[in-house]
Amino acid sequence: MPTTSPSSAKRALSPTYNATGLSAAAAAIYAAVVMIVNAVNHHGVIDPQVIVAALAAAAFLYARFKVTPVADPKDGNGQPLTPLPLPPSPTNVTVVPSEHA
Repeated sequence: MPTTSPSSAKRALSPTYNATGLSAAAAAIYAAVVMIVNAVNHHGVIDPQVIVAALAAAAFLYARFKVTPVADPKDGNGQPLTPLPLPPSPTNVTVVPSEHA
């Protein structure tokens, strides 16, 4: 069984596997579409819908990175979420003096 260091543990970094990441992407796309529709129809590009969607996207992204940190995730008590690999066990070594000393 190969040993892995804690920094090489697999994490859900892709937004396609994370509901919070998908929500952030959807909110950002919605804000962009509303801005484009407003610009095409000669309305103000920044309106309350765009501001709320952009704030929602920012909140989802903050939650995404706060809940799933990229480096060294820890629980609420500060303990690592991935266990550290055990050090190799010491072996019994018998030292025999050489006859040619």
